[in-house]
Amino acid sequence: MMKSPARRFRISAMTLLAATHTQEESVTPLRARRLDPPRVMTGNERRLMNPNRGLIKLFDRYADIFISRFVYPLLDPLWNPYSWQLARRFGLAEAKLSPADWPRGLAPLRVLLITDIHAGIFLKAETLWRIIHDLMQLAPDMVVVGGDLVTGHVNEATKILDGLVPLTRAPLGAWFCFGNHDYFGGDPEELRKNLAAIGIRTLRNDSTMIHHCGGSFVLGGIDDRIMGQPNWEQVLAKHGPPHLLMAHNPDHFYEAQARGVPLTLSGHTHGGQIRLPNGPAIIRQSRFCLDEGLFSFGQSLLVVSRGLGSILLPIRWGADPEAVLIEITPP
Repeated sequence: MMKSPARRFRISAMTLLAATHTQEESVTPLRARRLDPPRVMTGNERRLMNPNRGLIKLFDRYADIFISRFVYPLLDPLWNPYSWQLARRFGLAEAKLSPADWPRGLAPLRVLLITDIHAGIFLKAETLWRIIHDLMQLAPDMVVVGGDLVTGHVNEATKILDGLVPLTRAPLGAWFCFGNHDYFGGDPEELRKNLAAIGIRTLRNDSTMIHHCGGSFVLGGIDDRIMGQPNWEQVLAKHGPPHLLMAHNPDHFYEAQARGVPLTLSGHTHGGQIRLPNGPAIIRQSRFCLDEGLFSFGQSLLVVSRGLGSILLPIRWGADPEAVLIEITPP
């Protein structure tokens, strides 16, 4: 009898984790840092050029597709500097938040945010496996995979699916929303099905009620702002405004705030990926200057992770890769 894809993924992941436990030298303690308090936004912050539209974004998209599919694969047997850097520079950012409209009486909630994995030529599967093993030792209640799982084509995810299985051990599950790169090549529905096969659920313009320690909250996910078809009416249709929103692009934040969403989790920006010392980001992905860290506007809060992967260039400088562990409590 043939095993189902989910069964095969789980078996190989369990085998991998067993091997990891026997090789303690391969597991490096996470470097942790506390995020600065939320930056209070006026709503008027704008960059002169919109990085999400026009020729700049068009060039960025097709250059990234061309390089990730046709150039770097030729170098893979000889050169992979980013996984080397990722294994040594990856860290954990931590935050404790009390959103104003968070459900009263709800037990503290620990959410692990992992964004911009960018499976593909820059990322070795074994490096990701070790990182996820370390992260799951933190015992999060829920995991949010915040989009851009792949770089240039949805089939890049097949090499890392085994390594994502441990994320589903979180008591409240692992959840995914689409990013712009998840639409660059192939059928995004294939990506959704492959994630579902290992137990990671996708919310695309949708929401769900999650029960936690006798209380409940609404988790929502909106489609990507650049390549998808975001639909707020669908997000709000079942349960009203989500208490917690997955939105790959942080530029959804002001729309979320206007609809009464207390907390939004995003990625997309890579924290600039390359930043000059005490200077600006080289790669600016947010029109509204929401580059990394914590932000507030009105009664709403936003978390923007630097993410894990890299695009265009196999390097980060001044914006080390990270995951974010957020502890959420009622005000």
